[in-house]
Amino acid sequence: MSTEQVARLLDSAVDQVAHLDARFLVAALVLQLVALCCKIVAWRNVLAAAFPERRVPFHSVGCSYAAGMGLNAFLPARGGDAVKVALVRAQIEGSEIPAIVTTLGVVALFDAVIGGALVLALWASGTLPALPVPSPGLSLPLVAGLLVAAGGVAIAARLRPDAVKRTLEKAAHGVAVLRTPRRYLHQVMPFQLGAWLARIAVVYLVLASFHIDASPTTAALLVVLGGVSAAVPVPGGAGAQQVLATYALQGIASAATAISFSVGFQVGITAVNTAVGIAGAMLLFRTTRPLAAIRGAVGTRPTRGL
Repeated sequence: MSTEQVARLLDSAVDQVAHLDARFLVAALVLQLVALCCKIVAWRNVLAAAFPERRVPFHSVGCSYAAGMGLNAFLPARGGDAVKVALVRAQIEGSEIPAIVTTLGVVALFDAVIGGALVLALWASGTLPALPVPSPGLSLPLVAGLLVAAGGVAIAARLRPDAVKRTLEKAAHGVAVLRTPRRYLHQVMPFQLGAWLARIAVVYLVLASFHIDASPTTAALLVVLGGVSAAVPVPGGAGAQQVLATYALQGIASAATAISFSVGFQVGITAVNTAVGIAGAMLLFRTTRPLAAIRGAVGTRPTRGL
């Protein structure tokens, strides 16, 4: 693509942003906050099952989740999740890092199942004929990271088998909610489903604000592909989101419109998540200074109760 073509594409994208329908954006903002609340309640209930004898306050978990979520937009490979773990470890007395990490895995497992089910449903309906093949350069860091992690576990299991056994026993506490299916079905799954529905509705409303006549099916596809882009080891999946959005909206909107939507959506979500994350960190650390709250969140070190 020539420089002139790129310039025309950018000019068209800027023009699209200038003509947004604010009514849909306000509704999308409300639903984005609803999705966040649903995720927080689901994770809090998984944590409560993992630490039944401990107090697991909604306020502390919510602020910790929000702070980590805000940092995920700026840290590669979802580095904000490590902040969530550290902050929750500091808030729940006697909690253990392996168990907290596992609770995040329980939440992610449901998201993976729903995402996979949506992919199959979209493929069966013909909405998803084929996925774009990822570049080897993008998948190599992920594969290398998995291999290094597997190698580290294998070495640790050989050199310090007792320590590995204790860690696994602690990690097993994080899946306690799965051992009580009734509790999971009543206290976790409904909120995770609510979060998914709210996220799809958010994308649908933002599409409408860009005057893109897309269906809820297309919105669901964009949510799934957005999750795929998060696996790219760059903050917020930048770049990958634009490629996947252009793919999802082919035949519905021009490339300029698709890029404009994707960039606008990513910037908007990042701004909302950052604002909510800073607010959560300020409440958690009881400060009115945003920078102090951010430094407190990033500097939290879960050094006890390993």
